Amino acid sequence: MYSAGLLSALSNTNRDWKLIAFNVHSLNTLLTSRYTIPVSDELWKERTYIQQTRSCQHCYQKDYKTIVDDEGNQTKEYFETQSKIPVKEIKFYDEVLSDVETVLFNWGHTQVTQLSRKYWRCPLCNNPNLASDTPTSDKQYGSSASFGVVYEQPKWTIMIRSSFDRLNMDWVTNYLREIDVGLMAYQKAYFDEHGQGMEQEIQPFKHEDRT
Repeated sequence: MYSAGLLSALSNTNRDWKLIAFNVHSLNTLLTSRYTIPVSDELWKERTYIQQTRSCQHCYQKDYKTIVDDEGNQTKEYFETQSKIPVKEIKFYDEVLSDVETVLFNWGHTQVTQLSRKYWRCPLCNNPNLASDTPTSDKQYGSSASFGVVYEQPKWTIMIRSSFDRLNMDWVTNYLREIDVGLMAYQKAYFDEHGQGMEQEIQPFKHEDRT
């Protein structure tokens, strides 16, 4: 699928990123307007955003998981779990420790003695939670995740001169993965529309008898 020019440019140790970008953009336009991958920092940030949370240790919320049986029937199984609060809704406060709490809180620690500790109040139940007891979730997308968009190509600056090549290689890798997914969607749509004719058995050509 990839052109010889693109593969050659990528394998070159002295990569011409303007040429590579031209080749990848050209490849993207072949998907037609419906499947073309948009190149946008704003849209990329929007689609790849993951809402991290902290769990309240005092209140619970109902949640469910979908169970599929051997016959493909789906049912929902409900259960209770600690309330998950988006980090953007959490405000931290400092609590000054008493002399006894300072000793207990810093027991066994070799760092600088802490005279206070951070906590936050749950917006659902208003109970306090220690920051140290409620770590932020670590939700991540899989390495093969697709978002239907790619961020804009990194531009050379003196600040990233040492990592410029690597950053552009990451960009091309993400871009080509999105193009591959777009191509598969395009091929599926084309086959769904024209597949019936494509599946018909090809009849052998017959010469007409002439007298």
